[in-house]
Amino acid sequence: MDYNRTLKPITPESVLKTLAFTHVAMLAFQMLFAIVAFAQTTRMYFGVMNMDDQFVFIAPVLALGGFFGGYLIFKKQKYLLREKENLLEKLTGYQSVLITRFALILGPSLFSIVAYILSGNIFFLVITAFMTLYFIFLRPTREKIEADLRFSFDDQMIQQLEHEEIN
Repeated sequence: MDYNRTLKPITPESVLKTLAFTHVAMLAFQMLFAIVAFAQTTRMYFGVMNMDDQFVFIAPVLALGGFFGGYLIFKKQKYLLREKENLLEKLTGYQSVLITRFALILGPSLFSIVAYILSGNIFFLVITAFMTLYFIFLRPTREKIEADLRFSFDDQMIQQLEHEEIN
């Protein structure tokens, strides 16, 4: 086995593929967990004003916190990444901050599913549905990455090829 082989360089296309795979995996897990929870629960009701259920207060606060927290962190980091000159730093930073944003949406969604399993209150699945719809909206695309980091995939690939030819 050859342990001395080199790793493939990080390119905009490889980052896009990694982010797209991560997004689909997190989305599929979230949806499958919700479907299984719904299928396994026998007692269901819908109640927003159930004061005995502490989850009615916690789940919406977590959902809003994940939504706004992810948005603010992403926005701040996006502007910092735009100022970097090195393509590798931009791409790895973008990948990291976008996965963080995904996690801040996924966490409250999974919490709401668990709250549904424990209580049978469909209100928590409604929260999960909204978080899932927003998560779908966050799907990484070439255009979004180009707009967020203000660069063109094609221009960066040409620069990278020129840099590799010089070295």
